Amino acid sequence: MSSTEHLTGTLDHGPNGIVLRTDGGGMWELDDSRKARKLMGSRVEVVGQRSGFNGFICDQIWRAGHPRPRAFRLRLELLIAAAFVAYGIYASVAGLVSRLG
Repeated sequence: MSSTEHLTGTLDHGPNGIVLRTDGGGMWELDDSRKARKLMGSRVEVVGQRSGFNGFICDQIWRAGHPRPRAFRLRLELLIAAAFVAYGIYASVAGLVSRLG
């Protein structure tokens, strides 16, 4: 994988799926995603990595001229910590209820 790239162009149907036709005349084959299919025919901005000769793996895609959406990243370590805290609270409450009942 290469470094992150930011491209602007128009989404179109290509021989192998969705393609991004850039302003400079380039053509990139995008990974097929629901978001890309919804924006077909629109002018878009794409952030992602090159894959092979003309492949592009999208991290984010949005309409050109609109602000870039915030990326949502669920951090696994925070999820695990929250699960431990929730389990601790549950165990404490269950212990108190069993002593009272």
